[in-house]
Amino acid sequence: MPTKRDFHKVVIGRSEVLTFVDFGIAQIPAKVDTGAYRSAIHASDIVCDGTTLSFTLLAGHPNVGVTKQVVTTTSFHQVGITNSFGQSQDRYEVKLKVKLGPKIFTDGFTLTDRSKMTYPILLGRKLLNDRFIIDPAESSLDRITLQRLLGIDFPKDEEEGRDK
Repeated sequence: MPTKRDFHKVVIGRSEVLTFVDFGIAQIPAKVDTGAYRSAIHASDIVCDGTTLSFTLLAGHPNVGVTKQVVTTTSFHQVGITNSFGQSQDRYEVKLKVKLGPKIFTDGFTLTDRSKMTYPILLGRKLLNDRFIIDPAESSLDRITLQRLLGIDFPKDEEEGRDK
């Protein structure tokens, strides 16, 4: 049963597109993952001298084309991440201003190499909580659109006939 708190939340699906407001980068595919606590974004050339962090956002990911943004910031921190296999690693986390659906907000993203993943961005619970309701039957980016947009050949499965 919906509560009064739920009426300001936007319904999103299992995959969405994100816009990075400060960089003018739009329509980047993102996977919604309610099992992940933090959000992650593909980054490369990550260099920290102790007070300044520099990195290249999205460069080299096969599903974003030539999109990239070099970022230098003094506003960052390190966080410990444990993946689903139980492996731990330290990552840098930065705040980025994004637009998801009609909402514009600033939230944290950990920097990691996601070049072997279909989606360059993973949206975790910390970003989703109190902003969105997730309906796994919905998506602003269905498999057919993703195939056309990114040239990805997905294996056939039981969802094949559901996307129109």
